[in-house]
Amino acid sequence: MTEATYKKVFEGAFYSIVEDDEASIVLLEGKPIQASCIEHGNHDLFDLNCPHVERLLKKIFS
Repeated sequence: MTEATYKKVFEGAFYSIVEDDEASIVLLEGKPIQASCIEHGNHDLFDLNCPHVERLLKKIFS
């Protein structure tokens, strides 16, 4: 099984946006501050009950 990859869709001085097929995360100086996914839309990043965002975070920080 091939693991899907993620890509940076925006890289600025302080912010970057990273996404895969299921979720996207906004990073401020490398720390996640906002997330959205295909199933739940925008939601609080600290609510990691979302498997889509959790998988993307694991890809980014592993």
